Amino acid sequence: MSKFLDKLAEKAGLRSVELEMSSCGEVMIDGLPFSFSIVSKGKGSQMGLCVTVSGDDIDNGSVTFTGFEYNKLQNGKMKKQKMNLPLVTKKDGKKIYQARFEGMAIDEAPERINKKMDGQAFMEALGSEIRFSLMPHYSGSGTPEVMISVYPYENPLTGSATRWVNVTGDKDYFLHKLRSEKGGKKKRRR
Repeated sequence: MSKFLDKLAEKAGLRSVELEMSSCGEVMIDGLPFSFSIVSKGKGSQMGLCVTVSGDDIDNGSVTFTGFEYNKLQNGKMKKQKMNLPLVTKKDGKKIYQARFEGMAIDEAPERINKKMDGQAFMEALGSEIRFSLMPHYSGSGTPEVMISVYPYENPLTGSATRWVNVTGDKDYFLHKLRSEKGGKKKRRR
């Protein structure tokens, strides 16, 4: 039903500002950089966007972040900017990490990248992506979840890109995961 309403709104010229995650890591590992990217899937906006990372383990202080930066292609060059990701207290008293990008341009949704695109169209599609990275810190033994949300100021309620991601203190997470997956699939003897 949502796709039908989106198409109807687009035909009526009522397309809204919407973001989607174009890439996002599988898990945040203590002390290793974690990145995620967003791209527009609606109309463009000049009002900017906001990045938040929230969850119970952020609120209680067991998961923290440093080293926040973003990359965006501008005028054919990758612009890399380091900035603070401050811990703020919401009206309900809970703490979240929040970076505000007021006035950052959100491009109109690009064509989907395909083999038939010319170089200019490819660069426009690539240039509309905004990549963020941060460094998680967690020394616990569990795998708590945090929510990453990027929302446009022009349409924060329905235009946000959101993803839940686990956090681990296990630096060899992928190795242990691979071993447990192999160990779980035992061959039958006949």
